[in-house]
Amino acid sequence: MILSRHSAKVLAIFAIPLLGWAAKPAVDPNTPEGRLLERVQTEGDLSKRLVLLELFPDLFPTSPLVESVWGELQARYHQAGKLDKALAAGSNVLIYNANNLEAACLNWRIAADMKDSALTAVWMKQAGYVAEKVLKTPDPDMSKATRECGANARQANEFEAYKAAVTAKNPADRIKLLEEFLKDHPQTQHAGDIEITLFLTYREQGDSAKALAAAEKLVAHNDTREDAMLLVAESYFKSGKDPNGVVSLSKKAINRLTSAEKPDGMSDTDWARTKTAELTQANYMIGSVSFQAEKWEAADQAFRAALPNLTDSRFRAEVLSSLGWANYKLKNVSDAIKFYSDCTNIPGPFQLAASKTLNTITAEYRIK
Repeated sequence: MILSRHSAKVLAIFAIPLLGWAAKPAVDPNTPEGRLLERVQTEGDLSKRLVLLELFPDLFPTSPLVESVWGELQARYHQAGKLDKALAAGSNVLIYNANNLEAACLNWRIAADMKDSALTAVWMKQAGYVAEKVLKTPDPDMSKATRECGANARQANEFEAYKAAVTAKNPADRIKLLEEFLKDHPQTQHAGDIEITLFLTYREQGDSAKALAAAEKLVAHNDTREDAMLLVAESYFKSGKDPNGVVSLSKKAINRLTSAEKPDGMSDTDWARTKTAELTQANYMIGSVSFQAEKWEAADQAFRAALPNLTDSRFRAEVLSSLGWANYKLKNVSDAIKFYSDCTNIPGPFQLAASKTLNTITAEYRIK
């Protein structure tokens, strides 16, 4: 999961909406407010223009043109570098029209220009909130820059919610936040990462049933998680369910482990230990399933791969015994004798049977 790269992408400053009114309001020059706005539009000096615009909300607070005037003030203050006033003007636009995406977007840009990370985060969130409503049925006259800003804000807000969920320290909180996130963002691009995180979190919690369910869902379309593959394969193996699935998932895990890079945050020693253990587990399951199906060559190959790393005496004896029989069936007599001989040196339930079979083979082939 790469948070920093994605964060840099979605928090890149968006395209600035065009200055001025999003749509020029109809102005009646025969009214006092109309005459004032006509004078504003003909004033070429920016500072004088601002003074005239500042008079409007005080003189005509109930005019339907107030929203547009505040929008003009927001844009012109920003142009003049008066960022505090620009931000306040944008806030006033949203008081009059909570769905004014252009004002919310420009305030996001203004806050970023102020180098205020807290304000930038606030206005990013606000722009995204407005965009969620407005972009469902966007005004055809909305500028391309405003549409792009709204899309960026939505994406940034989604990422912040995702980051908060996936980085929650408490596993139970992490699961709850991720489930809520999926409800709020059913089409999220993070769905694949969330499946992996849920699998790992359930396993961290020790909830084997949910971890298995998450792993089964994951391996149905994801070949990058050998740990999930082996969890599902082991479950099937122990229950005797779907032997073909056990072999298929185990082989996929082996292929993955052969080329997989060391996970971030894991030492070389731990990775080598984990990789060896998982390869041994996968080969053991393939060998066992193949042995039961009397696929002697497959059983021989898999058990030979697993044998060097089997430290548990019982499993080692079982594999040696199975290798002895598989090689006997393959008519590799010398190997069969060697494996059975090694098995007779391990005390336990396979020792006596290995000794008897060894005697039978040597007698059959008249080997002394």
